[in-house]
Amino acid sequence: MKTPNPNRMFLRYLFTVLFLIIAASLYSQEAGTCAEKLKTAQSLFSKGQVEQIPSLLKECMKSGFKKEEELTAYKLLIQTFLLNDKLEQADSTMFEFLKNNPEYQLSPTDHSSFVYLFNSFKVKPVVQISIHAGTNVPFLTFVVPHLTSGEQSKSKFTSNIGNLFFSAESRFKVTNKLELGFEVGFSQMKFNNKINNITGSAVINYAESQQRIELPLFALYNFTSFGKLTLYGRAGFGAAYDLGVTAIASSAPTDPANKSSRTGQSLNRKDSRVQIDCFGQLGAGLKYKISRGFFFVELRSNLGIFDQNVTGGQTTVPVLDFYYAWHDPDFRLNACNINVGYTYIFYKPSKRKE
Repeated sequence: MKTPNPNRMFLRYLFTVLFLIIAASLYSQEAGTCAEKLKTAQSLFSKGQVEQIPSLLKECMKSGFKKEEELTAYKLLIQTFLLNDKLEQADSTMFEFLKNNPEYQLSPTDHSSFVYLFNSFKVKPVVQISIHAGTNVPFLTFVVPHLTSGEQSKSKFTSNIGNLFFSAESRFKVTNKLELGFEVGFSQMKFNNKINNITGSAVINYAESQQRIELPLFALYNFTSFGKLTLYGRAGFGAAYDLGVTAIASSAPTDPANKSSRTGQSLNRKDSRVQIDCFGQLGAGLKYKISRGFFFVELRSNLGIFDQNVTGGQTTVPVLDFYYAWHDPDFRLNACNINVGYTYIFYKPSKRKE
């Protein structure tokens, strides 16, 4: 008969003990989770044994509950305090509930005591902060050409969609439909001018880029909502400050035998443009409601008011007029703007006056 190996028996015993310890630990942790504590609190409340509920849920209220569990726990605490005539604690707990859940809507399953206290509070949107990102498509109006040759040649202005735009804004609710706001934005505006057959000998190309800060005041009106979507309009008035204006010009002869093409360096045109322009703004957008905010897409137009051309700039006569045979026209600078963005709403709950 073989004698049992003491080392093997010891290992079996050790593994059995470790298994039992781990199993007991897991069971203890499961039994002590916040979800289990909430179930226990609900059971105590249904039995009318409410004294232990606040201490049972206190630690879990900080970070231990999932969203739906947190809502249930808040309601249970509020009802417990009301049942015990602890009105100040019920008010403070409702205030915390509304700070964390400012957009909560009452449901048919809510207890009457909770509903009564809920309706004694109001929650107002304090401010809405939005960020925009998109592009501008510039276009010129009230254009008066000043061709250096004195001839009525073909002058064509074009632009493209590749212009950077981003901004931040704050809005304040006036009524359920009307909001007022202020925006700070950066815009890049590029346009091109091509002149054919100046004196029948050359084609001139001029490309200008403006970078500017835009500061509009505006009103936003919510026309109609369908589900989570809201259609709105936007109108405003603002000022634009030029940070920088650069241009590149070229002159190419139409005669193939003439090889004297003129291509030039980047020119600083800031002194040839009005430094502060004013503009009117019209637009519309569609926003999609999410928790505490919106996603939106927006189309707007900025309509420039002042003539952009300022005579006497250092590059106007000696470089553009004499070397490239191009001269500034009078014009207003406008833009069609397409952007998308996100709005976050800051709320403030308060007790209604009796």
